[in-house]
Amino acid sequence: MDATSKINKIRTLLGLDVILETKKLENGTTFESEKFEAGSDVFILTEDEKIPVPVGTYSMEDGVELTVEKEGVIASLGKKDEDEYEKEEEKEEEMRDDGKEAAVDDWAGMEKRIKNLEDAVADLKGKVEAETEEEEAEEAKAEVEEEKEELSAHVQPFKHNPEKQNKKTKLTTWGNNRVRTTEDRVFNQIFNS
Repeated sequence: MDATSKINKIRTLLGLDVILETKKLENGTTFESEKFEAGSDVFILTEDEKIPVPVGTYSMEDGVELTVEKEGVIASLGKKDEDEYEKEEEKEEEMRDDGKEAAVDDWAGMEKRIKNLEDAVADLKGKVEAETEEEEAEEAKAEVEEEKEELSAHVQPFKHNPEKQNKKTKLTTWGNNRVRTTEDRVFNQIFNS
């Protein structure tokens, strides 16, 4: 249960009249408050519940701006200046038609605008592909040069000598004439297998 419904229940129990005001935003969202003034609680009215209004500035249908600095509490109310309306209208006009792009109001204009966007995307893709190909070619050349340098640094000349023979050295063994024990025979089997 939110704060407004609790307050309403308390007022109903005390016999006080509960009158809540509702106002709509420019986009159709409905706000509800006991009084639309600074310091009052304000909620977004939905089908199921009331939600505290998030922090921000909101424009009402009647041109009043509602500012919320703490969630669910009105910080200030004020009318928009005519200068602000004029600035918004100028921005909208600039966005509609700047001579290069078509108007968005009709299908032919939309098709022209889409065609312009497709052409721009194709141009950008061509430029990006050309740049990436050049970069890849330069990287490949640099890698080949690095590999050549590495290989030339590690390669050492060698001489082939087919006459070289492996000489086996004869190990001198001590104690060949002694009596062999079981341990000697086991070690002999292990090491000479």
